[in-house]
Amino acid sequence: MTASTDRSGEPRRPAHRPSRRPDVIEAATRLFAMRGLETVTVADIADEAGMTPAAVYYHFPSKADILLEAMRSFSDAFVRELDVRITGPAAGDGPIGDLLTSMLGWLDGQRLAGTVYFVTSSGANLAAEALRRETRVRLMELLTQAVRTARLPAQRIPAAEAGVMATGLLSLIETAAASWLAEDAILEGLGRRRFLRETAALAERIVGT
Repeated sequence: MTASTDRSGEPRRPAHRPSRRPDVIEAATRLFAMRGLETVTVADIADEAGMTPAAVYYHFPSKADILLEAMRSFSDAFVRELDVRITGPAAGDGPIGDLLTSMLGWLDGQRLAGTVYFVTSSGANLAAEALRRETRVRLMELLTQAVRTARLPAQRIPAAEAGVMATGLLSLIETAAASWLAEDAILEGLGRRRFLRETAALAERIVGT
């Protein structure tokens, strides 16, 4: 069977079609956030995206690869947002607690992707956990800088001490984000406003400001 040609006799090239990877990621994120990981199949993702399973497999080898791409996209956005709030031209010198609670506010606009990252993907597979560890390294660097900014110029602290404080802040923001997005019993018991106040106060105690 010969390839079709145009009037000039040159082989016809297939029309360029834009990648539908973003559509797959968006559909999978919705399903992963609402239903968890275990019950969602590639066929479900294809149906949600208005595609065939074969079309999904054309873009991603497996459901695990779709999850990893979704997590990576969110983690990059989360790190960028924190970076802007700490080092950007509009970064303020307010309390460290305000920094953490402002990130929780940012998550309100990223609820589905954030839920997948902080809640439903926990312990999903080795690749997901490896990505989470990589992201923590990046967040630690930013939070260490935030600690030093919060304590200067009144008090200069050693790098090791700043690192310990940053570790505490990282644990706090991960735990708070999971509660905030899952709307768990802790958030329900405290209410959103008090939850934010308590999170900010704990951040201040960790840093000692």
